[in-house]
Amino acid sequence: MGFKQNKVNKELVLPPVIMFTERALSQLKLILENDFTLASKYFRIVVSGKGCEGFTYAAGFTDLNEDDFLVRIANTDEEIFLLVDPFAAFYLQVASVDFVQDFDLDAEGFVIVNHAQSEFKGKFWRAAPEKTPPVKDGEINA
Repeated sequence: MGFKQNKVNKELVLPPVIMFTERALSQLKLILENDFTLASKYFRIVVSGKGCEGFTYAAGFTDLNEDDFLVRIANTDEEIFLLVDPFAAFYLQVASVDFVQDFDLDAEGFVIVNHAQSEFKGKFWRAAPEKTPPVKDGEINA
């Protein structure tokens, strides 16, 4: 028996507002300009897990999927777009992306900060079922 997952109804989810720090924007442009393997790829933000303190997020480069939000980086005049799937978009309505480079801690990469992270601590959906994403009727993927 396969894992069943309801498909999030994109039409009932608002596109997120994603801002980049100068450091993150500079690093993203550097990567896109110098890595030819990413020529047709987009920067994608996903929900990578859930813990007591809320969701965790990850980023990488992927292709555009049919139900993705194509989101323009909000705080720049440049036409730079990224991808967010409807599930991540529901929980990540306003977010910031930074780029961390700490050689002492051996940490390097993009860091996503959800400005509403405190709303999703613990088992938040038990007290507030409206904080679960809207699903498409009758659509279950096995």
